[in-house]
Amino acid sequence: MHFDIKKNSKKPLYQQIIESIEDALIAGKILPGEKLPSERELSQFFSVNRSTVVRAMEELHERRLIIRKVGSGTYINPQKWGQFSKPRLQWNGAFNREIFQPKVKYDLTNGDLPIELYPSLQLPEIDWQLLLNAEREQESMRLGTRDLRSAVQRYLKRSHRWEVPIEEIMITSGTQQALSLIALGLLKSGDSIAIENPSYFYSLSIFQALGIRIYGIPMDQEGVIISKLDQLLYKHRIKMIFINPIFHNPTGRVISSQRRGALIAYCHRKQLPIVEDDAYGQLAFYNYIDNRPLKMTDKNHNIFYLGSLSKYLGRSIRIGWMVAPRSIIENLANIRQQLDSGLSSLPQYMAEYYLEHYANQHELKLQQALKVRADRLVNWLDKNLTDLLTYQIPQGGFHLYATLKSKSSQKMVEKRLSELKIKGIQDSYFGGDGLAYRFSFPHFSLSE
Repeated sequence: MHFDIKKNSKKPLYQQIIESIEDALIAGKILPGEKLPSERELSQFFSVNRSTVVRAMEELHERRLIIRKVGSGTYINPQKWGQFSKPRLQWNGAFNREIFQPKVKYDLTNGDLPIELYPSLQLPEIDWQLLLNAEREQESMRLGTRDLRSAVQRYLKRSHRWEVPIEEIMITSGTQQALSLIALGLLKSGDSIAIENPSYFYSLSIFQALGIRIYGIPMDQEGVIISKLDQLLYKHRIKMIFINPIFHNPTGRVISSQRRGALIAYCHRKQLPIVEDDAYGQLAFYNYIDNRPLKMTDKNHNIFYLGSLSKYLGRSIRIGWMVAPRSIIENLANIRQQLDSGLSSLPQYMAEYYLEHYANQHELKLQQALKVRADRLVNWLDKNLTDLLTYQIPQGGFHLYATLKSKSSQKMVEKRLSELKIKGIQDSYFGGDGLAYRFSFPHFSLSE
């Protein structure tokens, strides 16, 4: 046993138990995936009431530091990032992946666009001197070129009928940079944030590196459950929430109109900022889907909106944008200037040209192609896995989320997936308890 608490400390015992488990994991005394002793055994070891251990375990489970497997016990989550109160990086995970993976026919773990769905982007001749001049302009280096910000402004008006002042638009090197700037500029080590549970935000290392605590907000079919958010807010002093409300990753859900209004009103009342990641918003398969950004109805400047081209152009052009109050934009732009000296003008020029000349037509083609692949995956699952998994027909985006019909059937599902040579990502990667899978249907190609 590697844990330790001090009975004479003023810190509550349950918090000491939490921190001792964190410290043991950080020090490598316990490992990701390792089974923990039972609550009864822990209470005996710490010489505390079992209720104290239960409270500590409940908080660790809320943060998905631990996962509970029915009939098996409690384990350190092997996939959990961002859970610690001390800043740290975990380098070993990047180098210890298996070199030899079993062959699969359908590898649906890739969350990026396959290359055959990229647009045939034909750029005109480039005046390199203009690009070099743009990189010498202070505003272009800090906020992004004015031409691209104007293109984003027109794009948002065209796609959503949304009027955004150009002063509230900052160009970023994709969503990851925007999230990093928000974490660096508006949060500090030890702060608590809330994210949807499950969520791809769990897999990001930036929160872990800065020592930011993550708590998951349970979801239903309409989106995050506000009563659960309210409990987290008071229990953990949540400073900000991060959500992906339109074609959510990994579940593919779209927040309902009623829930979006209630969430915006609640966060305004509690002065709780929202960071909205809109990675898939333009990939709706049906006209009736409400894919409007939450930020459109934000009259109180309480929402940071993040848009990106990475799901439309792949990783080749890492360009995104943030819409936020001008004072916040200026502050975050200054932070970026100190970190990496600004943005390159060439990818900005390419993104501008795409938005002005290709975006509408390409988005329509993507909607059609992705719907075909999603329908084909649903049909395939209906024939092969409907006895073990339950799932809904995707309405847009990239992902189909399949949940185990029975908690006791996990090994049977793994065996069936292996036999069928199909590979998805278990939801423990997204902070879940390993009882669901995300299948990314863009890579379920018609040629297979």
